[in-house]
Amino acid sequence: MGLSTSFLVGSASSLFLWGLEKIQIYRSEHLALLYVLPLLGAAFQFVSQVPHSPSKLGTNDLIDRVNQKREDIAWHLGPFILFGTWLSQLFGASVGREGTAVQVGGVLAHQFSQWLKLNELDKRDWLQAGMAAGFASVFGTPWAGCLFGLEISKVGYLSFRSFIPCLFSAFGANWVSIHVWGTNHTIYPLIFLPEINGLFWVKLASIGLFLGLLGLFYSRLESFISKSFAQLPIHYILKGILAGFILLLIFQIPIFQESIGLGSSFLLRPFESGETANFALSKTIATSLSLGLGFKGGEATPLFLIGAHASSALHEIISLPIPLLAALGFTSLYMGLAKTPLTSIAMGMELFGPHAWFCYFICTLMVMYISGKNGIFKNQAWASWVPKPLYS
Repeated sequence: MGLSTSFLVGSASSLFLWGLEKIQIYRSEHLALLYVLPLLGAAFQFVSQVPHSPSKLGTNDLIDRVNQKREDIAWHLGPFILFGTWLSQLFGASVGREGTAVQVGGVLAHQFSQWLKLNELDKRDWLQAGMAAGFASVFGTPWAGCLFGLEISKVGYLSFRSFIPCLFSAFGANWVSIHVWGTNHTIYPLIFLPEINGLFWVKLASIGLFLGLLGLFYSRLESFISKSFAQLPIHYILKGILAGFILLLIFQIPIFQESIGLGSSFLLRPFESGETANFALSKTIATSLSLGLGFKGGEATPLFLIGAHASSALHEIISLPIPLLAALGFTSLYMGLAKTPLTSIAMGMELFGPHAWFCYFICTLMVMYISGKNGIFKNQAWASWVPKPLYS
């Protein structure tokens, strides 16, 4: 089971990343593809009306399956989210990739466990392992992938029973992706700490507070857009066309043009320059609109970009090295909204080196609590011993 999960999910992630790379190149050469957004919005709305539509499923349903709140996950979620994300990226929606990789990995592992007629506990273990494998192989971070698979279903709880499947699948899928299919991942600079004194801790707390408020703003904005859009009293086809036109119009504004698509070409910029505030704001609005209006994809890469660019822009106010500020925003904003603090340590160390591990953890905890109980994944449970935020 472990070898099969590793190979299948690692291969699926490589195929997904290969497709994204080709799509980004093609879209950059054919900017008129943006004008197809209204048709794509209408298509997504049409599919959402189909009985048992995979459009209504997502990572929250995988979390419910792990937490025994649902019995099964439809197999067609995997191909739907894969092609849906490709299409959203092709026509310019500002969406990410981790949601797709996690969902594809979870569905593949779950379907394989169904075919093997595993018992209920084993099915849950391997579902978590599939999610871990997807996250690990799409970012090239096996330890972070392992911990993400363990943390994602219940905040503050790790299943030791699931640890070995998650560890094996995360490292195996990452190995398959890199060494079998030749996937290349972005190489980030090694981060070093300045002198640690009382002022350093004040600055670190200030960054955590800033990222927490940014996370709160992002989650509230996306939730508001999604709820408001769902309540529009118009036909669903017209609603989809309107969604596409809204994105098309904002992408005509110069400040938003860098926010078209995934934006992975800008991942290294905040480590080199502090002139990044405008991009952070435009990417926040573009991603909230893209996901809130029904386009398909993940949130990790946009939040990596938003966090890194926003915190890097503070270098003149908080005199810390720009690369350190960028790494804190990159790691802590998404992990805080995903409520996965241990994953933040692992990802920070795997991408930026071990020196600032405690900084990622502290800032992620601050984002977790400042942004409220409901982060990116609304169906997460909370362990009884973990104090919950005072508001949702």
